[in-house]
Amino acid sequence: MIAADWVAIVAVLAVCAGGAFLGFGKGLNFFTGGIFGIIISIVVCYWIGGLVLDFKFVQEILNKFTAALSNKNGFCDFLLKIRIDIIVYYIALFIIVQLLRVLIVYILKHIVESDNVVFKIINRTLGAIFFLIIFTLIVLTVFQIIHWIGGSTAAGFRLKLDGSVFKLDKLFEHNPLLSLPKMLTRAFR
Repeated sequence: MIAADWVAIVAVLAVCAGGAFLGFGKGLNFFTGGIFGIIISIVVCYWIGGLVLDFKFVQEILNKFTAALSNKNGFCDFLLKIRIDIIVYYIALFIIVQLLRVLIVYILKHIVESDNVVFKIINRTLGAIFFLIIFTLIVLTVFQIIHWIGGSTAAGFRLKLDGSVFKLDKLFEHNPLLSLPKMLTRAFR
């Protein structure tokens, strides 16, 4: 085992212990609040925006909106030219996604943090798993950034991972985040 393997073991144990200590409810509340929550809502809007836009009732509302702005004045023509209907649509979608995110997190947090022995165990277990998933995504993102930097930085980092029992060198070379945008593009077309 190389030093990176030992660092990985210690990091995974620390993250799982921290997740179990804090629990799923507090972790979910932290990682979906503030700037993280806004980023999550933007990503969700990006993923579902085209799908919801194809709904008939959404198209009818947008058509009525553009019809109301047609033939008014020069400023309304400018707004139509910049597709104000799509801008308003995505703002409304963002507000709806934000409200749903807050509601879902609130409900889940209060369910898993209820004062019951079974839910306390579930809360701690899900907390450890949730924190491990977040930690894994952070590590993959760091690997991706180092890969983008390239050159001697990436080569030196790759050499430090060479021979890892946990195949960290292979994970660095074949980072799943590299193929994620392509998979999402294909999935939502």
